[in-house]
Amino acid sequence: MAKSIFSLVLSLFILSCQPQTTDQKVAEKSLIDLGGEKQYVEITGTSSKKPVMLFIHGGPGWPQTPQLRYFNADLTKDFTLATWDQRGSGLSYQNNPKAQNLSLEQIIQDAHQLTQLLKKQFKQEKIYLVGYSWGSMVGLLLAERYPEDYHAYVGVAQVINLREAVQVSREWIKQQAKTNQDQATLDALAQLDKPEFCNSDLACFFQQQQLLEKYHGAVFDTTVIQKLEKAMTQYPDYRQYDWSKGFDYSIQQLEKDLFGTDLTKVKALTIPVYFLLGRHDWNVPSVLAEAFLNKLKAPHKEIVWFENSAHELLEEEADKFNAVLTNKLLK
Repeated sequence: MAKSIFSLVLSLFILSCQPQTTDQKVAEKSLIDLGGEKQYVEITGTSSKKPVMLFIHGGPGWPQTPQLRYFNADLTKDFTLATWDQRGSGLSYQNNPKAQNLSLEQIIQDAHQLTQLLKKQFKQEKIYLVGYSWGSMVGLLLAERYPEDYHAYVGVAQVINLREAVQVSREWIKQQAKTNQDQATLDALAQLDKPEFCNSDLACFFQQQQLLEKYHGAVFDTTVIQKLEKAMTQYPDYRQYDWSKGFDYSIQQLEKDLFGTDLTKVKALTIPVYFLLGRHDWNVPSVLAEAFLNKLKAPHKEIVWFENSAHELLEEEADKFNAVLTNKLLK
């Protein structure tokens, strides 16, 4: 499978490294060397002259490319949208299921290198940066470290401190259970304090997430779940992708970074910052992102609330998501 993917995109890879000199439609699917690892990058737009947006997916190890095709294609009318399957996930994982150097720092450097390639290819001094969930950790640190590369940073379901998030989420679940006289959930929460039931950050997170889903704290509009499943399986290039294997490979290596990174240490950004947050997100509690942004110093900062969404706001309110990015960034 890896050989067929590489053969398919070899010519596109060569073309993608060349600067764009004329206005033309953009439709590129390439395996690009980032940090010594071939990684899948998809660039789509109606015009090569449109502003470039780099989208950094979440998980870790959970690519967003097919979901963006399905729910967020309208973005390609106003932006040249670059999506990227990080090393250890998606078609990058499918090309090499044993990717090395899988760490937050390496993914930041991969994203930095990709940013330089996009700037050169499309002859733009700066691009727009969007990070979702785990990708918002990558994105915020990129924006802090390399502000000269970006017009603005957009944090979607922004992660600040996942260990604190787990505790805030647990308290919310407890309140919901008490309100609903749900003793089974209260008993299950009590079990999470016992090492034999919850012996790692990741194990605790997964067990707690099952309880969270009972009260729609991860996906508020559950009707979108069927559409999500369709988006993940309907495109031929992702149809054979094993989502669980890619996720498991990445999360095991990135668990320490995922739970050990505290972004409250970031006190200021020198570019505009937008947080797009689901009002009902208790998977990565949006209240923590709100508190963080209130303290952050930035030339412009703004929260856009998605009142009918939890963590999956890109899909739960896709039309609003697409319109907000266009209206806020290109106003």
